[in-house]
Amino acid sequence: MGGWVPGPMSDWLRGGDRRPGGISTTGPKPWLRTDPPGTCPVPEDQRAWTERWLRWCAEEFGPAAPRREIALPGFAPAGFTGTQEQAELLVRRVGAVMGANVSGIHVLLVESPEKVQHRRHQVGEYRKVLGRAVIELDRRVAARPDSFTGLVAHELAHARLIGERRATGLGISHAEEERLTDLVTVHLGMGVLSANAADDYVKAAGYSVTPVGELTDRMLTGRGDEPLYRMGYLSPADFGYALACWSDMRGETGPPWARHLKASVRDALTRGLAYRAARRR
Repeated sequence: MGGWVPGPMSDWLRGGDRRPGGISTTGPKPWLRTDPPGTCPVPEDQRAWTERWLRWCAEEFGPAAPRREIALPGFAPAGFTGTQEQAELLVRRVGAVMGANVSGIHVLLVESPEKVQHRRHQVGEYRKVLGRAVIELDRRVAARPDSFTGLVAHELAHARLIGERRATGLGISHAEEERLTDLVTVHLGMGVLSANAADDYVKAAGYSVTPVGELTDRMLTGRGDEPLYRMGYLSPADFGYALACWSDMRGETGPPWARHLKASVRDALTRGLAYRAARRR
């Protein structure tokens, strides 16, 4: 891997940021604001996992340089409704951010039947058919363009991991590979949208997205008459800490894109940055 590596990134790749810290899984709940300053927003095992695999991402895909583009809300084309043409354009745009070659990928739009709404069901998948890569996307998710963008990012992360054979030989389970896929979206510039989709409250869509390689739908308990929609194997706190690590790797102490995060993710990001700063003292 060549190219310029920022100072914080160099320390990260050398493993110099592995000092003891974090919180006990039996201690205070990480999402409560009663945690003392400098407390990691995720349990110790998740902290270690995140840092380990972000180091792997940096070695595999290149450093998280400040010049890397970050996709923000509104990334989907204006007036996005999920037509074939719009979906293909969005795949190309997300691919450009993530460094994915999408020229040989076929985009297949499907529409889940009404009866599966509010239940777990597949809404996205990356697969090979007769040697050709296919990304299958549920058109109903287009009711939330930012979440649809996150869906595309998750499947293109699969293309970079599986299609480019980067996951071969890692010796990890399917579930851990899916979590790594979410983390790859963070490292490759799509983390704001992926993280926001991990804590999404919307009435109109009628369901949500939970990536499982194939992407499945899961509707959780809502607030009043608002159903809770969740996309991703990583929780909002997991995404927040991953973004804090990624920001640290980029040498950003107060990332300007943080204002685009939903409150739950932004809180974890803020606490994650404070925790990492405390570890450096």
